[in-house]
Amino acid sequence: MRKTTWAAAIALTAGLLAGGAPSAATAASPTDNGVHNTSTIAVGAVQTWITNACVYRQGCYDALIPAGRYSGWRYTAAVYFGDNYCLRVRAWQAGGGLGPVTITGEGPAYFVFNSVHPGFDVRAVPINHADCHSAAATSSGDAGEVVQAGQ
Repeated sequence: MRKTTWAAAIALTAGLLAGGAPSAATAASPTDNGVHNTSTIAVGAVQTWITNACVYRQGCYDALIPAGRYSGWRYTAAVYFGDNYCLRVRAWQAGGGLGPVTITGEGPAYFVFNSVHPGFDVRAVPINHADCHSAAATSSGDAGEVVQAGQ
C-alpha cells in the first residue's frame, strides 16, 4: 500500500512539473484564441508574436501542432507554414460554426491571428493542390494577416 502511495505522489509531482509550459499537442478544445490543426502534417505555433524573423523557442515557431491536435495554449498568436505549402484558415464564430475560408499564398510565412475570434481551424496544403487555388473560398481577411517569414 505504501509503495502505491509513493508512486502516485511521484507521478503527480512529475505531472505538475512538466505542466509548466503548455505543449502544442493538446487534444482538447482550447477556451480562448486557440488553433486546431486540421492538416495531415504539423504546423508551427507561435504563442506570442514578436517578429517575422526565426527568433522563437524552436527557430521559426515555439512548438509544433501535430495533425489533428490543438495548440494547447489559451492564446496562440500565429502559425508558421513552410516552403511549398499554402494555409487555409477558418475562424470559429462566437455563436458557433466556422467563418469563411482565407487562403494564403506560398510559405514560408506566418499567419498572424486577430483576437476577435474564439479560435481557428488551420490546414497546411501543398501549393500545387487545388485547395490552394480555390478562388471561390477566399474571405474578407478578418481572421488575420499573412506575414512572409524573414531570416
